[in-house]
Amino acid sequence: MPAAFALVAVLSSQNPPAAPAPAVQPPTAPPVAPAAPAALARDPVQDMDKLPWFARLGMRSLGIESKLPVIDRVVLVPDAGTYLAEIARWTPKARWPVLFEDESFAPRFIRAFKPAQVIRRAPVLAPADEAAFRAAVDLAIAKSWGGDASTGSIGAMRAIGLVPAGIVAASVKDPAWTAALALAAGRGEPLVWIEEPVGSGANDVLGASAFTVLDVAVRNVFASCGLRWDRLGDDLDTFTLCRNAALRVDLPSPPGGRNPQLPKENGPLSVTDALCRNQDGSRWAFAAQIFGSRERAASMAMCSLFLHRTDAWMFDGYSKRTGNTWPVFSFEKGAPILAEQGFTSKRWDGEDGTMASWRSLLPKGISADILLMNSSGNPDYFEAEPNSIAPSTDIPVLRKPLALAMNHSFSLQQPDSGYTVGGRWLDHGVYAYVGSVHEPYLPAFVPPSVLIQRIAGYCPFLIAGRQWEGDTIPQVWRIATVGDPLMTVPAPKTIAMLPGRDPAPAVGPGETDVRASARAALERVKTADPVALREAIGTAMHDLVLTGDDAVAAQLWKIAKAKGAADAVARTALGPLFRAGTRADFTDAFAMAKEPTAEELDMLWQLWALDLATVRDPAVVSLLKANLRGPRLDMDAKVLLPAVRSLDGKVAAVEWLNGLIIRAPDPEGKRKLAELLGPG
Repeated sequence: MPAAFALVAVLSSQNPPAAPAPAVQPPTAPPVAPAAPAALARDPVQDMDKLPWFARLGMRSLGIESKLPVIDRVVLVPDAGTYLAEIARWTPKARWPVLFEDESFAPRFIRAFKPAQVIRRAPVLAPADEAAFRAAVDLAIAKSWGGDASTGSIGAMRAIGLVPAGIVAASVKDPAWTAALALAAGRGEPLVWIEEPVGSGANDVLGASAFTVLDVAVRNVFASCGLRWDRLGDDLDTFTLCRNAALRVDLPSPPGGRNPQLPKENGPLSVTDALCRNQDGSRWAFAAQIFGSRERAASMAMCSLFLHRTDAWMFDGYSKRTGNTWPVFSFEKGAPILAEQGFTSKRWDGEDGTMASWRSLLPKGISADILLMNSSGNPDYFEAEPNSIAPSTDIPVLRKPLALAMNHSFSLQQPDSGYTVGGRWLDHGVYAYVGSVHEPYLPAFVPPSVLIQRIAGYCPFLIAGRQWEGDTIPQVWRIATVGDPLMTVPAPKTIAMLPGRDPAPAVGPGETDVRASARAALERVKTADPVALREAIGTAMHDLVLTGDDAVAAQLWKIAKAKGAADAVARTALGPLFRAGTRADFTDAFAMAKEPTAEELDMLWQLWALDLATVRDPAVVSLLKANLRGPRLDMDAKVLLPAVRSLDGKVAAVEWLNGLIIRAPDPEGKRKLAELLGPG
């Protein structure tokens, strides 16, 4: 067996625990350093038996990660065929992030990953039909583990003694297959095709009969795999559904029954909490889900596989609440553990846990790797402190991808809707998310101190945010997990012991160095005629933003203005100008930009977030009035109304609101706008 996978096989072959894991105590140091497999090799069975099931699971996942060399490059692809072909180039000796070239997810990842090389790949034709597509996917996974068409993906894993820790599922008709391929190739998980109906999208509620069909299909896949799977701590402990499936399910009689401590209500439950359960309600695995476009799904998988998480932020919207329950969710006990593990952390609680503090984070975007947040509210708003409501439009723009555990009722009730709390987080780049699909009641959430203790003990992030057997609400309930359930959060001091990246190779056939492309375009800007100038500036700005070169992009914006070509790059320049916090340049660019994206609209509003109550500049107010964010126009109208009344007068403000009521597409938005008109 190759040495690279000897540890994986050892970790996978231990006997499962006979009883639930003991309560986790704050560790004074990592229980075992995954970067030092030689220490384990002295007595691997004895050492591994000392770890609870969740630590063994995390160690298996991290053990694979630490043994797979990563090349210091990111490859951008134009389409699905090229994405598949690029991942088929992964081997046990070399792999690298692969992303679709887009305006949001790819640049955000690159800003966090900071690769030495960014490559644009020439198009490759996609397989001709479904059968060829499935075969090509299996071949790509096989190659990533040293196999070929003769071995197939499962045979390639067996040949090196790799025992999978979970299974991923996808549909050939669903764009989220891009995440399934990456996770199967990156973590060594079998990819299965589950085509059973799963609802019309993540906002849907699955019926009991449809859920039973899905549940049986999942169980059959595990039962037929030839590995141990039917209780925690055995070979297979996770299931990842990479489909645009319903996140909620109506189960009048869930496995194990309902918790007698909770109200007898018939609200929906979480699909990812209901899957992988025995009839008595006990878990045999943990489920999570990835959904969205091919671009977002691929990005979520790549973030999980390739990013390190070193900056942890904590925001406590409960610290000013009175009562005995709220202090349980304090960060007081968890923060020292993060510090001990080497995380850079920021914390807002007590007098700092206010709406003003939250809004102070909005201009320029936030740069956390992990956010643990306590708040209250509904799908469309949250409270960063008691009786202080923030609309979902106050979910910040992210400078880097983010892993999020949000103790908030309903945040994931409609995650496909950008005007909801969860929808906006996901659209902005959250790739691992623990949240609720319906009112769960506070005891359903894992207190932050417990979650921090768990991840410090190598428990995967999404699993750390779930209730387990022996916890307050172990029955099927309403907490959903979105992302890769095998993603761990190793301490920065552990990351420092892991192997660094291998140097990027020379640019090959069908590849273009994006930074070289930007440099060449900048050279053309110096001498180009007016027509060629616009093309050169546009190319340079696009490539600079893609590669995360914000400072140069901001300088190029000034050059474009001086040369009369600002309108050619106005939209592309918005991100760098927002992150620089230059209001004048940003508003100039935004006024010229055509068809700004939802994220760029958020940039406009959040750049002015601290002054919306007092802004009286007619040009700024006019720009904001012309760019209200839908479908809930009332959210922006409410905060802008004082400025409109002050500048235009009360009568004009009423006319403005009435016009918004007519064009508002959302019934709730119409109702809220009518409330702003006041009595009568």
